[in-house]
Formats: sequence, structure tokens, C-alpha cells
Amino acid sequence: MDNNKINLMGLVNKAVEWKKPLLVCTLTATFIAAIISFMIAPQYKSTATVFPTRQFSVSKLIIEQNVGNQEDYNMLGDEDDAEKAVQILTSETLKTLVADKFNLWERWSISKDKFAYHNLRLKWDNMVKIKRTDYNSIKVEAYDYTANGAAEICNGILAYCDTVRYHMTIDMAEKAFSIVKDEYESTIANMNEMEDSLQALRNLGILDYKEDVEAYTKSYAKALEKGNSAAAKVLEEKLNNLKKYGGSYLHVSENLRKYRFKFPVIKAKYDEALVNKDKYIPFLQIVEKGVPDEFKARPIKTLIVLITLLSTFILTFIILMFKENIAKFKLDNG
Repeated sequence: MDNNKINLMGLVNKAVEWKKPLLVCTLTATFIAAIISFMIAPQYKSTATVFPTRQFSVSKLIIEQNVGNQEDYNMLGDEDDAEKAVQILTSETLKTLVADKFNLWERWSISKDKFAYHNLRLKWDNMVKIKRTDYNSIKVEAYDYTANGAAEICNGILAYCDTVRYHMTIDMAEKAFSIVKDEYESTIANMNEMEDSLQALRNLGILDYKEDVEAYTKSYAKALEKGNSAAAKVLEEKLNNLKKYGGSYLHVSENLRKYRFKFPVIKAKYDEALVNKDKYIPFLQIVEKGVPDEFKARPIKTLIVLITLLSTFILTFIILMFKENIAKFKLDNG
């Protein structure tokens, strides 16, 4: 304890002894830091808070037939949804879209040379902060050299999050719709073709094969029983006609029955794919948008000056101690 007091007193005595160079260096550096801090362009901050939405296709959320399987699209997203949202909010695609929209190349003095996107990434990391909160929400902080600019960038990031998400999914949705549409149209075309075939068979006198066979057979038997040869001959021709075209009628009608059973399923898939292609639910639920805040968030000039003062004092003191020790070493070994 006594040694600590002695060492501390020694340091204080040295500071008093070197007060002139310490004061000169510290005050000079502090003065320069104060001038530089006032020359730095002030930055304003705007903050927005959002929650992710549940990530399901629109058709599943809204037009799912099985009510028990429906997700509530008003529910907030879970941890996994928040991670996906953060990935999009920090994506290079979104950064470029926002930079082009608000001309950040010029506003942030980024040269559009071969290192443009690298420099944008570095500047973005300094000017934009995106982080999850303890409540599974996402906080977006944007800085700019004007209060309105910071709010524009902050809200632009939120808006382009939906744009990036939409372009991610639209390709898949359009391909899925194209496949389902082909199947849907093919089903309708096949049904129409079979309807035409049945109509042609009806024109040949085949109205309903099973009922026709039963009716003609009974009538033919009665005509034979009564000795009505003319009627029997007519009915025999009809039965021969059924033999000739009956197989085709059964084949076509059975296939048509299968297609009619299949059609509602295909139609439902078609409707779902169409909704998924043309509609989307916003990726984020906005709690608060970014608003202009005229308070200068950065730099904190007093903090710059204070850190400069302390660091210069300590560094100067260490240099003076080092010089004194070297001088003593040379004197002792001279």
C-alpha cells in the first residue's frame, strides 16, 4: 500500500515537474481536435422499428380451404422470420437499390469506379445499423448529413425490403403458375374434346349406353314375343349400333368422369398459383417509421475533445518518462 502511494506521488511530482510540456502538448492537441470536430459535417439519425410477418404463401394464408391449416396473417413473425428479414435488410441488392434511389454515391461521396460497391459497403456499415431487439423486432438506424435525408434512407430501406423479397419469389411463383396453367388448360381442352366426342356419339343414337342397352333389349324381347318383326328389326339395328359404338361411349364417358372429378382440384391449384403470382403480403409490419430528427447525432464534439485531451496527456507523459529513462541509462553507462 505504501509503495503504491509512493509510486502515485512520484507520478504526480513528475507531472508537476513536466507541467509546461504537458500543458503545451495537451492544450495544442485539444485545440486542434476542437477545430477539427467543428469542421466535421454533422450527421443526423432516423430510427424505425418493424416486426417481420409470418412467411407463408398468400394462398395458404388467405384462401386455404382447410380452415384448420390456415395461418393467421395478422400474427407477428417468429425468430426464424426475423432472421430472414435481417438477411434481406442487409443484402447487397437492397444496398444498391437504396444507393441508386437516393443517390448515395454523391451524398456520401462514393466514387463510381471499380471499387464503388466495396466503398459503398464500407460506408453503409458506418451509416446504417440493423439489429434485432430482445422482443424479436428489428431496429433500423440510418445516418445522413440532413435530418430529412436520414429519414428518407431509413424508410427507403424498409420499402425496398418488400421489393427484394418480391423479386426473390416472383420467379418461382411465375414458373409454378405456368406449370399449373398448362395442366389447367389441358384439362379443360381434354374435357371439351370428350364432350364433343360424346355429342357425336349421341348424334349416332348412343344417348346412354347402359340405359339404352337395357331399354332396347327389353323392347326387342317384347317385339319378338309379340311377333312384331318390323319393330324387332328396328331394335336390332339399334342394338347393333350400340355394339359398334358402345365401347367408345363407355371409354369416353369414363374418362370424362375422371376429368370432372379431377377438375375442381386443378382449378383450386390454378387459383392458388394465380394469387401467389399476382399478390403478396408485406414482408414487414411497421411499428414506427423513420422521422426527421434535427438533433445532431454525430459527431459528439465534447467527447472527441475530451478523449483527445486525455490521450494526449497520457501519451506525452509516457514519452517524457521514456526520454528521462534513456537519459539516465546513458548517464549510468557513460
